[in-house]
Order: sequence, then structure tokens, then C-alpha cells
Amino acid sequence: MGLFGQLFGQDREKVVPELLPAIERAVSAVEPRLMQTSGYPGSYRKPVSTALEYSRNLAASIPGPVAVNRKSYARDALVHALFPSVDFVVEALCTSCALQDYHREFPATDELYALMGMRRYEKTMMGMELSGEMIQRDVVQKAVYFTSHTIEDPAPSEEQARDSAAWSFFDCLARKVKKRIEARKQDKQSLLQEKDVLMARLRSTDAGGRPALEEELSRMMAALQTTTRSLELHNYLEDFEAVLLNPGQHLRLDRVPIVLDSMGIRRENGDADREEAVVFNELIGFDRRNWTVAMVHCSNMQSESFSTRLDKAYRRLAI
Repeated sequence: MGLFGQLFGQDREKVVPELLPAIERAVSAVEPRLMQTSGYPGSYRKPVSTALEYSRNLAASIPGPVAVNRKSYARDALVHALFPSVDFVVEALCTSCALQDYHREFPATDELYALMGMRRYEKTMMGMELSGEMIQRDVVQKAVYFTSHTIEDPAPSEEQARDSAAWSFFDCLARKVKKRIEARKQDKQSLLQEKDVLMARLRSTDAGGRPALEEELSRMMAALQTTTRSLELHNYLEDFEAVLLNPGQHLRLDRVPIVLDSMGIRRENGDADREEAVVFNELIGFDRRNWTVAMVHCSNMQSESFSTRLDKAYRRLAI
């Protein structure tokens, strides 16, 4: 790398052409005033480029695309596990606001790719089980099921869908930077309220109680000073580095193999072949709850049944 490349990061920008827009995107989401500070944008290159690369790799690692339709429900164990019934495959798509918007924008399209997320739950229940030639009743079982099927950022190609997912992951990491700062702002407000309470107690206490209150007030004022300094703009870079240089600690994909029978009952008695396990991909850290995610491919969308149901679902939600 040449001298000017080292000083201004020109070589890096050639490798990552979207780096400067990504820096602006992340900084604007956290605190737009940072763009007026002396360290912008150079100080943010490394953390943002690290987070951007991680987000792209994370989006690329999501398995799929998985065909989602009536045929795949019968043939694909993953699709069969994700939906409670074959009719729900279409219903889940029809109630998606993102898919409705996509359908209005591209009315002639016959297929799409998207990131689909669901909530996974397990429920303990009593059921029947075949043991040899005997049917056992009142057997404790765990039913695995999924709700809140959500389509995110539908696109006409897999590449575009994964690119949109990558930016969603990047934005998620930027939000976590902002949450760190917001938490300190809340701490500052709490300390200010505590200071007012202590000052009031000092004014009303007798001489015997003053030393303990003064010591407590001194500790609280030191904490308030430290928190206030941390909220100076030039210190925000530490928050970017804490999150964006360690993105895997804040957002990751865990693979969870589960052996299921055709009724969605979890089998853990050891007599099922390991090859029968369905691998679910859990997106950890995207929000307060975990998502089971898959890159999906929806085709034959121009069938009368799908279009009709989609239009009805849109009208129902618009009322």
C-alpha cells in the first residue's frame, strides 16, 4: 500500500466501495452530530468495515433458498416442520405486509426470494406412542411449533435478498451501539435524581447523620462525573468499537438440530437416526427474542388462489 493509501485509506475503499456510505449510515443511526467531529470518518473505518463484512458473511451463511409451496410441504422436512398445515403455507405468505407491498410494486412477478423468520416454541403435552407393537397412552411429549411467520425484504433474486438481509444485520449492530449510549443517558438521569434526593436529605438531617450522607453524595458525584464524561461525543467511538469490532458477541446464527416425527413431536429417546434431525437456524440478538430464520424462495405466485388470497388479506388488513 502506498503512503497516500495508508494515510487516507484509498486502497480500502477500493476493496469495500460501500464503506463510506456504511459509515454514514451507522453514524447517522447513532448520533448524526458525530459527522461534525474531527475523527469522522477515518476513526470509524475499521469498526464499520468489520461489522459490514461480518453482516455480509452472516447473511451468506443462512441456508437456502428453501422452496416454500404446497409441494415442498410434502417433500421437505424443514418446510413441514415450520408450518402447522399445508394451507398455512399460503396463509402465512398472504398475511405478510412486506409481501403485500412487494406484490403491489411488482404485480407481474412470478417469484421472489426473502428472509423468513419465525418464533419457535415447545409445549409439553400428553400423547400416545408406539412401543414395539404396543400403544402407550399418556406419554409426556414435547411438541415443537412455530408462530409469527414474517417475511423480510422480498427481492426478485437471491443475491438481492441476501444483500438486504446483510444491511438489516448491519443496522441491528448500529442499534446496539446506540443502546449502549442510551443506557448511559438513563444512568445519568438516575444519578441526577439521586443527587437531588441526597441534597434534600442533607438539608434536613442533623449533624450526626451528615458525614454518611456526604460520603454517599461524594461517591454519587464521582459516578455522575464519569458518566457525563462518557457522553461527550469524542467518547462515542469506544461504543462503536465495543460492538462493531466484536459483532459475533451481539448477533450470531446458531444451528439447532432437532429430531421430529411427522406430527412435530420432539424425539430424544435415542432410537432415531441422527440423519433424521432437522436443523433449525436461530438468529440470536436481532431483537429481544430469538428468530428461527431461513432464506426462502416463493414461486408460482401468479396462481389465482394465491393472488386472490393476497388481495383479500390486504383488504382485510386495510379495514
